[in-house]
This record gives sequence, structure tokens and C-alpha cells, in this order.
Amino acid sequence: MRKSAWMIAAVGLGLHLLAQTGALRLAFPEAWLMIALATLTSVLGYRWVVPLVAGASLLDALLGARRFLLELVALYGISSLLAAWFGARLRRAYAERKRSSRLISLLVRGQKEFYGLSTRSAVLEALPTILEEYGQGHVSVWEPEAEGGGFRRVAASRSFPQDCHVIAGDGIVGQAFGEKRPVYLSDVRSNPRYLPASASGSWPLCELALPLLEQGEAIGVLNLEYPEPLGQESRQALMHFAQGVSRHLDHLSERSTLALLAELNRAVYSAQDLAGLGERALALLGQVFELDGGSLVQQDGSRLRALAFWGDLAPQERALLEEGIPFGQGLAWEVLRTGQPLFSDHYASEARALPVLKASGVQALLLHPVALPGAQRVRFLLGFQTRRRRRWRQSEKEMLARACRVVGLALEGVLERQRIKTLLSLQQSVLELSPEAAYGQILQTAVAMVPGAEAGSLLVWKDGAFEFRATQGYDLEGLRGVRFSLEQQRAWHDDPAGWQRGLPRIRSSALTEASLETGLPEDKKEQARLEEIKANLHLPIRYAEEVLALLNLDNLHDPSAFDHDSLHAAQLFAPVVATLLHDLRYRQRLEEAALTDVLTGLSNRRAFDLRLAEELERARRYAYPLSLLVMDLSGFKAINDRLGHKQGDQALQAVASTLKKQRRNGDSLYRWGGDEFAAILPHADLEGAIAAATRYHRAIGALEIGGMRLGVNIGAACFPKEAQDAEALLHLADERMYQAKSRKVPLAMD
Repeated sequence: MRKSAWMIAAVGLGLHLLAQTGALRLAFPEAWLMIALATLTSVLGYRWVVPLVAGASLLDALLGARRFLLELVALYGISSLLAAWFGARLRRAYAERKRSSRLISLLVRGQKEFYGLSTRSAVLEALPTILEEYGQGHVSVWEPEAEGGGFRRVAASRSFPQDCHVIAGDGIVGQAFGEKRPVYLSDVRSNPRYLPASASGSWPLCELALPLLEQGEAIGVLNLEYPEPLGQESRQALMHFAQGVSRHLDHLSERSTLALLAELNRAVYSAQDLAGLGERALALLGQVFELDGGSLVQQDGSRLRALAFWGDLAPQERALLEEGIPFGQGLAWEVLRTGQPLFSDHYASEARALPVLKASGVQALLLHPVALPGAQRVRFLLGFQTRRRRRWRQSEKEMLARACRVVGLALEGVLERQRIKTLLSLQQSVLELSPEAAYGQILQTAVAMVPGAEAGSLLVWKDGAFEFRATQGYDLEGLRGVRFSLEQQRAWHDDPAGWQRGLPRIRSSALTEASLETGLPEDKKEQARLEEIKANLHLPIRYAEEVLALLNLDNLHDPSAFDHDSLHAAQLFAPVVATLLHDLRYRQRLEEAALTDVLTGLSNRRAFDLRLAEELERARRYAYPLSLLVMDLSGFKAINDRLGHKQGDQALQAVASTLKKQRRNGDSLYRWGGDEFAAILPHADLEGAIAAATRYHRAIGALEIGGMRLGVNIGAACFPKEAQDAEALLHLADERMYQAKSRKVPLAMD
């Protein structure tokens, strides 16, 4: 290029000399000298403008151009300056293009290198090595610190100051990270946000900070410092390179997510129970995300209890999760309520942090809901923790969300198998239990099986009404004797069509008013804990076209405790239980036939022996009194002898009917045989026993058979005041009955 310039300058100077000496006629010979000067200054630069213009002016003066010398000097100077300026720009553009071409070639080669790397950390660490071949500058990669707001060095070129490991977050790196866009300083000395890497590192002139993105989130910054400004093409090339790095990070993130989900899928779908599933999921996810410990937690009534543990958990943490986090305490209940995950990197400062976790040094906490397919209410969550501060990246959040969907699908399968197993076990156990124990087992299974339930009651149809036969969380003894008609319970269900089809319904408001309006006595409101019930699931259990029983499942804390999954579990439960209740009723009828006196319809002596033992044990457990009446008819033998056995049978039937009419709810009547009867009176002390005996005496005394009247002699005894066991109670009542008979009085108490 310089050789060509000298040749052009020589030609121009020669033509100018020929024209000035007259050897060649040219209209404006000075123009050729201007061309020669411009060509030379464009190559040689500004420093040659003055010498060359002075030499040309002196030459023209010697050749006789003195008259126009000043104009020529100005013309030569202006043209030379313009040529020098244009030449400088061309040289810079050429140099920049050459550097850009070299940089682009380097970046293309670098992209091929990092596309062969399989982890994010490997990519970040390789960047300085790839870029340090371009120019004499600093190349460094920075990630945000978990705490403090600064950035820590991930990797750097060999020229970077080795004593610089952490920088503040308010510099150019922090700006590029926060705004997720490239930031360029052409002269770092003029910008107050420039942070020197070290005291000896003040020589860089320009700085380019390029954010590195993963799934749209900034995860680090590639920072470049050079001793001379970067041209537009070089900056664009480096920006495209950073975008390529970000795309590769996206690819690696998606690939690692798919690999994790595949491994998680293999692990959890081979689990046989909830605990095994939880342990496998926790171990895999905890190791991938480098956490200390975790647990799979399930809502169990009013508590959140751990099904599985993994990793390093303090003993007090395990104890808390095994016992269960009470309703409303901590952050986990809020996660279940909203269905939104919680990522905390400063747990100790959370307003609702649990003291146990704070005391054990938990710094970062992750609570992620695990939703079952199709369910709106969340009842499971994965919890992880670490005792160091930690930032949660968006890619990690998305990966966890996808992992929890896999866990949710697996949980649904395990729960279905578990429910089927539970129902099969219930079928087997009920066959071996007494009716009362069977009712309790059915209710206990329902409370455990239906999500959201923590208490409940089972009402069975008997003698034209529904009555309480089993409760969980309520006072069964206090509710005995309460009976509901078919119409009352249809009103409680509040959906006639649903009742007819045996469909469950959920109610979560106005429970007290609805219960009282549909037949619950006011004085039973406390035993039924109506003021405490926040939600109720009511299920009519139908067999063929008949409602055999009513199942009420309650939650005492959460108005939204029951959801579609609760209805699904209840509907799965109903057919099996309907069959069991039908078989149980048939078995009861057979047993009742064996325990019933055919003539009077009252229970017989065998039934009395069984019932007395049961009632006495119940009275002892719940610490209430129980009385026994033993009755012997007077005047019956005369009716039998004079009027015949047929009239005698009618007399016994009339006595049984009269006793039933005078019976208090909860009391039970028996025919021992012949003309002897008995009554068991739960919750009755001696005064209550005397009152009952007086009613029976008066009612029987009013009977008249064939013109002949009956009477009765009664003996009474009370537990625990007078006797401590069934034998002593019966002996005392029988002895007093004989005393009354010998004294010819209705009742003897001494």
C-alpha cells in the first residue's frame, strides 16, 4: 500500500513540475501536487502534513507562483489534513476488521469446543481459556454469591489478578447480571461503576460484561477487559458468542432435566409403599441439588407428618415431623393451602419459621407441593433444607416442578394400591369381629382412607331410625340414644337426587344450624362438637335400594379440607362397606334370633349375660354408673292356672309391650324365662334405678288379663357404688328381688 502511494505521489509531482516549467500545458497544475500531498499524508499520517505542505509551498515559490502562494498553502494544508484523517480511519477500519475476523474465527472454534462439554460448570470454567487467545486482556466468569449481594469468581484467564476472588455487586458485572443485557465501557476511567480487579490492575481501558442466561435467568457474567477499545464488530461477535453459550446452557439444563426425570421415574415406580417412594425421590433430588436433608410430608388430619426422611436431619427435626406439625404452624401449611412452592434462602428471618428448624441452623428451605393428577387440593409436599445460604435458580425451580409431577403420578398409583389393600384387609377383619367392633373398624378405616378426615361417626339404620354405632373423636356414650328419621338425614344430605344415588356431599358452612335443624337435640351439641367442625363429608351407604348406614367424616380445623380426591376415596369405599354392612346385618339378625325370646320379642338370658359384661366394661372405662333391675311377676301363676296357657302367653306379651313403652333410650330389657324379666340401665345411679322400677311397677300393675291383675317384685343394684363386677351386681339385685317378694312389696333396696 505504501509503495503504491509513493508511486502516485511521484507521478503527481512530476506532472506538476512539467506544467510549471512549461514543458506540458495543464489547466491547473497545482491539482497534481495536491494529489501527491494527499496520497502521502493518507499513508504517513498527521505528523507529515506540515513538512510536506511546507516543502510544496517552497517548491511553488521557487517555480514562480508567489502571487498565489498563500492560497496554495491553504489549499495544500486542507487537502492534506482531510487525506490524513481519511487515511487514519481506513487504517483503523482495516485493523478492526482484521481483529474482528480473527476474533470470529476464534469464537467459532471456541463454540465447537464448549459444545462438547456436558455440564454447566465445565462450560463456565472453559470460557477464559477459549477467549484469552484474543488480545492482551482479562477474561473472567462470575456467579452471584448466596449471601452478601456480591459475585464470586468461577474461572479466569492466566493474566487475571489471582488475588481477586470476590467483587461487589454494584459494578458493571452486577449491572449486566441484574439487567440481563450486555454493558460496555469504552473508557473505564471515566465511569464510577468500574471496579478494578486489584491495585495493580488499573491498566485496562475498556470493559465488556456479558450476562450468561439459563432458561431466561441470569446465572453468571462473562467479563472482558482490554487495553484498547473494542470495535462494533468485535462487540457484536462477543455478544453473539455469549448468546451461543446461553443457548448451550439451556440445552444442558433441558438434557439434565430429562435425565433426572427418567431416573426418577425408574426409581419411584418400583416403590411398593409411600415410605419407599419418598425415600427414593428424596435421595435422588437431594443429591442432584446438593442439599443436606429432606422429607416427604403428608397431611394427616390436623397435622403434617413425614412419611419418609433423607439426609442429615437433627433429632429434634425428625421428632417434630414424626409427631406432626400442628395445623397452621410454619410455612408448610401455607404451601398446602396455596399450592405454590416456597424457596427461602434466609429461613431464619422468616416470620413463620418454626423454632425447631431455626435452632438447628437451617438457612435455606425448599417446600414444594406434590399434587395428585386431577386433584385441586394438595396433601403432599417435598421439603428440603440446607445449613448454608443458597440461591434457587429458575432452571432448578422448573426442574423441581417437573420432578414433583412425576412423584405425584407415582403417589397416585401407590395410594390406589394401598386403598385396595386396605379394603381387602377390612373385608377380612370384619368377618372376625363382633358387630360393635366391626362398626368401629369400618369408621376407623374410613377416617384413615379419605383425605381430609380426622374424625367421624357411623349411624346405622335400626328399628325405623338411624342411630350412632361408632364414633372417632366424639363421645359415643353421650350420643347413644340419639335417633334420626329418614327425612331428617335426607335434609342433612341436602341433595335428594344424590341421596337416592348414594353420592357423598361436602359441607363446610352453617354446620351447627344445619345439624340442629335436622334433628340433633340441643343438649347433644357439646358431645357432637358442632362448634368445632369446620368441614363435613356425608356419605349414604346404600345396598340395593336401601340406605343401610350413614357415614359422616369431619375436619375440625380446615373448612376446605375435603376435595375431589376425598369424594373419589369415599366413592371407592362405599360399595365395599355396603356389602360388609349387609352381611353384618344378616349375621346380626341370625345372632339376634339366637338371643331373642320368641314369645315376647325381648332379648333372652344369653343376650343378657353378654350385654351385661359389655355394658359393665364400658361403664368402668368411661366412669359412669350402671344399674340393674331384676323383676318377678306376681299373679301370673293364677292367670296361667285359671285362664290357661294361651292367656298366660298373652299376659307375658302384654308385660313385654308395657316395659318397652316405659323404657328409657339406651336401656335394654330381657326375659330370663318364665315370669322373670331384667333391665340394664346405663348412666343410671340408685335414684335413677328406683325411678325406673317405679315406672315399671305402675305400668305392670295397670294391666288386666281376663279380669285378673298382675303385679311385680323388683330388686335393684348399682355399679360401682354397691357392686364392682357382674356377678356381684346380679347377686345383689336378685337377693333384693326375693326380699321384695317375701315382704310382698314392689321394691326392696336393703
